[in-house]
Amino acid sequence: MGEFTPAALALSDLVDRVAEETGEDPSSIRTFLDPFVDDGAITDEAIEATVTDVAQVLATAETRVDLATRTRADVREAVTAAPDLAIIEARDRAFTDRLADLRDDVDELGTTLTSVRTGMDSPVAVYRAGVDLHELTTEAQRIVRVAHDLETELDAFEAWLNSAPRRHDALVDEVDAAESSAASVAETVETLQTTAEPDPERWFDAAVQTLVLGVVVDDLRTEAADLREWADREEKPFPTDVDDRIESLREETAARASAFEDRPDWEDQYDTRLETLETELAAVDPPVAWAQVDAHVAAAREGIGTGEPT
Repeated sequence: MGEFTPAALALSDLVDRVAEETGEDPSSIRTFLDPFVDDGAITDEAIEATVTDVAQVLATAETRVDLATRTRADVREAVTAAPDLAIIEARDRAFTDRLADLRDDVDELGTTLTSVRTGMDSPVAVYRAGVDLHELTTEAQRIVRVAHDLETELDAFEAWLNSAPRRHDALVDEVDAAESSAASVAETVETLQTTAEPDPERWFDAAVQTLVLGVVVDDLRTEAADLREWADREEKPFPTDVDDRIESLREETAARASAFEDRPDWEDQYDTRLETLETELAAVDPPVAWAQVDAHVAAAREGIGTGEPT
């Protein structure tokens, strides 16, 4: 730990020195130093025990990511056996990207842990180490949860690949959800149109939802076309009313979009946001990468309803 030894200072002295140098709240400082305390004092043994505990949590995260990676390898066999369709390639690529992100996150946490082990050479560095270890633990636990969920999703993807009824049921469920969303937006728009002084933020949110619904409909049309082709190849029955329902959704969404063409004066502040979002979403081709859509929507909504300037 270098020339400085944390145990050389009383806990209260260490807290005072960190508070003086950082200006942070002493009670908060104590909270992050608490794992390093044994019998009322900071000890090298308590620090090492804390680092070891965090290393074990990180090792668990690494193991979960490894298990998800193995499941991903098993699912690749089903992907290889399936037809060369865009909806399969898009789902497969999304899993690859998510696993790569998790692996990068684990590697980054490993680098952080190494720096913590070797960097406690001042009172502030000891405090920062406590903060880093707390955040590292939280992030490692998140990775464990996400990797577990990803493994479950991979199993579901494999079942989807291997069963035409599962694929068709999933598509029908997606159409059901889109119809519910469209009905909700339609109700909101009708309310806004008949309100003397409608809430501009509700109007903006309805416009955003309508733009996203347009992307959903395009994605459903692509998915339905690919699944119908797949069913034809396997000589399997395909849901008879799906195409008509998706077309009805397209018409309804277009009707909702027209309600936003003549925007009232009080909505001028949102025009740029909506125009930017519309341009971004128009560039998204199906099968849709929904993480990208979510990012565009989050950027459009940033600051709305928080009192921050729009």
